Amino acid sequence: MIERSMDGLLFFRGGRKLYACVAYNVTQTSAQVHSDELGLLPIDFYITFDKFRTIARCRLVWRYQNRIGVAFEKWVVVRGKVAGSDSDPG
Repeated sequence: MIERSMDGLLFFRGGRKLYACVAYNVTQTSAQVHSDELGLLPIDFYITFDKFRTIARCRLVWRYQNRIGVAFEKWVVVRGKVAGSDSDPG
């Protein structure tokens, strides 16, 4: 488990916006996430903590106001050059 907080971006299929979030108690299978920007949230969504090098497919487990519990269903390593990154040769 990662004890410190991690900044990330939350997004979902069909959405046109990225939502800033902070994750706590992160494991390979779950996390607690906080975001001030979320309104309605679908049950299935995605999170990245490393500027889209990896993306986690998530499922909503619980929600209380701006805090949500997520289960990571699948981690996807994005191949090729990451947009906006000069250090990744692709």
